[in-house]
Amino acid sequence: MNQNRSEYLIGKLLSNELSIDELDEFLEGLGAKEMSDEYTHVFEQYFNQLLTQNNNKSTPHTK
Repeated sequence: MNQNRSEYLIGKLLSNELSIDELDEFLEGLGAKEMSDEYTHVFEQYFNQLLTQNNNKSTPHTK
């Protein structure tokens, strides 16, 4: 599975739009040693984006 596919599956998972077959593929990838780097990279990007968005929302505005 390439990174684009893992990004697709994780995106569908996070938006709660994953089909049964896609869920099976995602879970199979979780158990595969060679997929751990790809999944880690995609999740790291996603959570870093969430942190950045959260920090931008919570930064107090100065006058």
